[in-house]
Amino acid sequence: MTTEAESALVRDSLPGYEIGGEIGHGGCGVVLSGRHRALSRPVAIKQLPPAFASDPAVRHRFAAEGRLLASLDHPHVVPVYDFVEHDGLCLLVMEMLPGGTVWSRFTKVGFNAHSAVAVALACAAGLTAAHTRGILHRDVKPENLMFAASGAVKVTDFGIAKVVGGDQTLATREGDVLGTPSYIAPEQARGGELSPATDVYALATMLYELLSGSLPFPAVDTPMAMLFMHAFDEPIPLLEVAPTIPEPVAEVVMRGLATDPAVRFPTAEAFGVELAAASTGRWGPGWLAVEGIPVMGADSIVTAAGSGVVSPTAPESETSPLPVTRPHPKRATAADTAPPTERGGAEPPPTAPGSPSSAGTTADRPTAASESTAGYDSDATMNPTVQHRPTSSPPVRPSITVHAPGARLVDLRDSDLVPVQSVLTVPSPRVPFLAAGALGALAVAVALVGVGSPASAPLPPPGAVTVAGADPAVTDPVALDLTQPIPVTVADPGTADAATLSLRVLGRAVQSQSAPLLPGAPAAATVPPLGGGYLVAGSLTGEVALTQAGGVTQTWQFPVRTAQRPTTTAVAAGVVVLLLFAFAYLESFLRSLLRGRRRVTGSVGVPASAAVLAVGAVGAVWVLLGHQPTVATIVVSAVLASAAGVAAVVGASRVGRTRRYRRAQRR
Repeated sequence: MTTEAESALVRDSLPGYEIGGEIGHGGCGVVLSGRHRALSRPVAIKQLPPAFASDPAVRHRFAAEGRLLASLDHPHVVPVYDFVEHDGLCLLVMEMLPGGTVWSRFTKVGFNAHSAVAVALACAAGLTAAHTRGILHRDVKPENLMFAASGAVKVTDFGIAKVVGGDQTLATREGDVLGTPSYIAPEQARGGELSPATDVYALATMLYELLSGSLPFPAVDTPMAMLFMHAFDEPIPLLEVAPTIPEPVAEVVMRGLATDPAVRFPTAEAFGVELAAASTGRWGPGWLAVEGIPVMGADSIVTAAGSGVVSPTAPESETSPLPVTRPHPKRATAADTAPPTERGGAEPPPTAPGSPSSAGTTADRPTAASESTAGYDSDATMNPTVQHRPTSSPPVRPSITVHAPGARLVDLRDSDLVPVQSVLTVPSPRVPFLAAGALGALAVAVALVGVGSPASAPLPPPGAVTVAGADPAVTDPVALDLTQPIPVTVADPGTADAATLSLRVLGRAVQSQSAPLLPGAPAAATVPPLGGGYLVAGSLTGEVALTQAGGVTQTWQFPVRTAQRPTTTAVAAGVVVLLLFAFAYLESFLRSLLRGRRRVTGSVGVPASAAVLAVGAVGAVWVLLGHQPTVATIVVSAVLASAAGVAAVVGASRVGRTRRYRRAQRR
């Protein structure tokens, strides 16, 4: 809302005007009513938000654009009577238009195909005049097209985006662009170079909506998703959602919606000429004259609308409107009332709902009758000069009543805005995926080679002890049959009275048996079988411990190779299960991330699953290749695999972000 202090500043800056209250609060600022004191002319005063008007660069661009806009004189452009850059204020004084916006009439009454095309042709004529002066609109939409009391369509809000952002398209960090994202051109969404074709895209989008009641892309939940669709996706063909639209007209609209600006019509004039010619070729000469929406100031468009013949060399004129005439019912000829097939096959156009001829000077403020479902019949009853003719199509109204809003300048500060490409552009996933591959390969290499030694106690000296008839000091590894008793001899047992034989993994005993030492030279013990190899087998660490009254007096460790195969043990089965579960979870989390889903759980689950997978790989190397695992091997391999998972999360998230914004198109 405008404060009293701000209103006082506006009054001081515009002493020649009486300043009224606030009549609008759009995305680009506050609009106040006013009246020129000497001329008694009502005006609309648009104020740029003070947070932006205080920027010297913005004020400089405002003055430059204001001069251009004030010099732009065209019947389909809202005239700018004055502009003021004074004491931190940036004000535009414009014509007051009482007829409301095209969007307001669209939502309340609707447009048939003829009136929708008429609105687009009028807009094209106004844009043509602006483009010839080097002015781009950058935010063409039904809310920025207004009806004058005469019924003429006028384009407003030229150049506001340029005043604030210069040549850049700006957005908030959340992806809200300045303007309306529903109409943003692909190059505008990507932060590329803008041209008249940018306004053509927005105009074609608007006409698509007026003809079908829906936008060219599906509804989405976030502005970023909408930006992505406009920037990279193809629109839904118009004939799929509005099959009754004449094919030539639909083809013009879809060419105007081409993602590549080089494929689009290069200018608004070229778009208007082709649209007018296609419409006249379908509906016959004179279709536009009964719509009550005049097209003026563009001879090439007017000529094409009247004859259906494209005349690219037709001179431009800003003073030659297409006459809006209707035959009086009393003077109607037989040809006027004959069926369409008897008049050359062209369907006679309907009377536009809420047109000036049907509602007099209040055409721009539809009455309750014109807003009802009676539509055209009520208009014909209200004004007997309107010839009642069959309609070519019923009026279309939008499927929504409010467009997804873009960023509102009144809610922002300059520091809130960034170039749109910084929020739209998703970094390439290639580098993270390459890093993930490299780290994963390194984790596998560590699992294969191993880090550190599994033994933590010394080997016995030569001749000190034998296990299963082998001297561990000279036999590497010692072969053991876990199903048979194992003889152990000790050359010098000292005071020990028993011997314990253990199999150890990662420093812990997994199987162990004890037997008394029988006196002799050497002392001997027969240790019971160590379990048959059902739990663990293969390459292990063996340990002989001498005890006296339960206390350990001497310990030696040495490599062991069992006669049993490691692949048939519980450890091998556990490794397989671990690998399968880890791989399944890793694949599931990655797939979700690639689809743009489960971002939080996936970001945690992928590194964790990769680490577990690395542990399983270490176990598989131990079982299959006989490389005993060490704590260092497991830790290093798991850390590397987890780092690979983090890199994979980054890459998959980048892919998923793109797919998430595009998913709505496939719904």
